[in-house]
Amino acid sequence: MVDIKEVAENIYLIDNQLYSIPEWGSVYLINEEKKALVDTGPTTSVNVVLDGIKRVGVSPEEIDYLIITHIHLDHAGGAGVLIQDMPRAQVAVHHKGARHLANPVKLVDGVRVAQGEEIMAKLGEVVPIEMKRLKPVSEGDVIKLGEKQVLRFIEAPGHASHELCIYESRNNGLFSGDAIGILVAENKVLVPVTPPPSFDLELYLATLKKLMTLEASALYFAHFGISNQVDENLKLAMDKLQAWANIVSKTLKEDGFDGAAAKLKAQLYLELEPVRKMASLYKYLTDGIITLNVAGYMQYYQDKYEAN
Repeated sequence: MVDIKEVAENIYLIDNQLYSIPEWGSVYLINEEKKALVDTGPTTSVNVVLDGIKRVGVSPEEIDYLIITHIHLDHAGGAGVLIQDMPRAQVAVHHKGARHLANPVKLVDGVRVAQGEEIMAKLGEVVPIEMKRLKPVSEGDVIKLGEKQVLRFIEAPGHASHELCIYESRNNGLFSGDAIGILVAENKVLVPVTPPPSFDLELYLATLKKLMTLEASALYFAHFGISNQVDENLKLAMDKLQAWANIVSKTLKEDGFDGAAAKLKAQLYLELEPVRKMASLYKYLTDGIITLNVAGYMQYYQDKYEAN
């Protein structure tokens, strides 16, 4: 049974069972006069997403927009397959990312290099999207879904240069993608996500400060679910990014890159301890997210040292 929940007026969370892990991947159906799906999940989640849409009482043929927060394949990889069931849908994506959805070869190759061949089995095939189906968007662009629902796009780099947040007017909510981080274990654990090569500490912190000025009432996380503690979450994400930076910069001087990586890894394990009871998610986070986060910080500081 697909897990769906109305999390705000006319907004439905569909648990897309990302990598067959419950409460890890969220996509959101906005059910207005025009209808939109925020993120798609990978191709391996397509059937779950389609079932979720239908359970809300919406036909896939009624979807007008697939809105991609960023082109990482756990968020966008299923778009090319999904639109085959959505003949009138356009795919709204950051202007920097559109070409990679039209020709995903470099995108897929980059994932293989960064995370290995095994991850592609979890993601599934990435099908190209015709350019005529793509709608590149930039800061301030809007999509009107109804009289009370206007979506506004906010460029949100730091996690990725092609990251978007989407403000929705009906409920004063914000779809955050990975721009803030992940919020899991029933909102007990918030962890920014800092993958190489796109992680940029200064841009990430600047994005979080910009999002604070929106004074949103709710955050819709891609991993996983919603939170009404908006300022608290944004502040916590900023504090963690800075605390991790302090650990790395201090340890680098004493023990070099290997020592800094080990110290940051140990810190991340401590922060993920409340997730331990969710065995499959804990295994993925400790095997995957910790590795990505440490690698992102190490590359960020390596680039800084080389630049100086």
